[in-house]
Amino acid sequence: MVVQMLPYQTLISIDPSSKRAVYEQIAMCLVNLINSGTIPAGTKLPSSRMLADLLQLHRKTIVSAYEELIIQGWIISKNKSGYYVNSDILIADIPNKTVSGPRYPGKSPVSLKNRIPQFADNVESFGDIFIDDGLPDSRMAPYKALLREFKSLTDRDYQLRGANYGSAYKSSRLKDTLVSHLAGTRGINHSVSNIFITNGAQMGIYLLGKALINAGDVYLVGSPGYRIATLSLEANGARVIEIPVDDYGIDVEKIAEVCEQVHVRGVYVIPHHHYPTTVTLSPERRIRLLSLAHTYNFVIIEDDYDYDFHYSSAPYLPMASYNHGGRVIYIGSLSKCFSSSLRLGFIVGPDDLINAIAAIRKTIDIRGDVLMEHAVAALFENGEMQRHLRKSAKTYKERRDYMCMQLDTYLRHYVSYQVPSGGMAVWMNFNSNYDVGRIVSSLKKQGIACSSNILFSDLNGLRLGFASLNFEEIDRSINAINTAVQQYG
Repeated sequence: MVVQMLPYQTLISIDPSSKRAVYEQIAMCLVNLINSGTIPAGTKLPSSRMLADLLQLHRKTIVSAYEELIIQGWIISKNKSGYYVNSDILIADIPNKTVSGPRYPGKSPVSLKNRIPQFADNVESFGDIFIDDGLPDSRMAPYKALLREFKSLTDRDYQLRGANYGSAYKSSRLKDTLVSHLAGTRGINHSVSNIFITNGAQMGIYLLGKALINAGDVYLVGSPGYRIATLSLEANGARVIEIPVDDYGIDVEKIAEVCEQVHVRGVYVIPHHHYPTTVTLSPERRIRLLSLAHTYNFVIIEDDYDYDFHYSSAPYLPMASYNHGGRVIYIGSLSKCFSSSLRLGFIVGPDDLINAIAAIRKTIDIRGDVLMEHAVAALFENGEMQRHLRKSAKTYKERRDYMCMQLDTYLRHYVSYQVPSGGMAVWMNFNSNYDVGRIVSSLKKQGIACSSNILFSDLNGLRLGFASLNFEEIDRSINAINTAVQQYG
């Protein structure tokens, strides 16, 4: 086994012309390294034989240096173990030096931009149950099938050579697969030149903002809405105006009013299952929104992150499947189909936009995970992904129904909610007598880990993901909420 260590041969410098003995020079260099924090307290030093080999010196010279440091108290010798930096040594108070650990202070000495997005930690506590805001159950994902495809790819030299090419190219195996998949499931007819693969849908939102937004451009978003998308638009220079969302989706007549007052450049909308409320944009409002986009010349960014999961009836087709004249940019996610750890998403749009996004992507991420893209494409090609989606949709519907039944049984007097027609989460509002923040705090004390994304304090609401919880976990989660209500109500 190769032991990793500091490059002592470059850290320790010896001046042959110096009148100071070589062992003293070595000792002084080590003192400086310890004092600066480069060699932290408690660190095991190289053996005298190893350091002698590194410095091309006689071992006795190193032994003399170590003995000098032991006398001065900088290091200690442990029987049959070696030499260690003394953990009790008092380090000199040298400005801008640290004894050990990170070399960067808590506050940067350089100026940061004024508008840096602030995010809460996704997981605020740990427990044997984790409530998210609507993620797939990774335990159900066909990882074994994915690994088989990886093995098949890596067993072929020509496939490994192809891994040096990125997903910004005009065509790729996954793009080719998505052309037929999106046409067959969503009615979106396009060519490979109209699609771009991303590391998840969130990257797609950011890249679109980078390609489309000039400083001060007005973009409209739903309220309540997906806060991270709003921050992404703002980070790219947009002036964001919030539009109310009701039981039928974003208020398109309010959009029309805003368009009369300012020049709107784009509207970000989640029409299938709005985040966080899960409501679906009505067909009438979809047609009206497309009409407004034509009249006022703005682009629609359609985020369709969980289209594949609908339970009550056939879903409305995305606006990207309508005759929109290139005004709808479609964003989708494969992470929701498989597992949140699989970071794959896609953008569908006009050729020139896709080319611009490809160029921007290269400034931050030269290429995607080509082998992963090929392996996922193979799952679509051999039908494994379609079978997984059918199985998942059936299971998630059962979990949705079971969670709603438990909500009716234990919490009907404390919360209001609508059974979602699809997706992976239930949106619920607590009565004004109950503080949702205190309820989440109680969940953590009961050993239920929570994503920070489930909590909407300003709305006194929770977005409870059901897809990733089995029946037993749903029972424990709802019982814990009931206990919290009884305790904090």
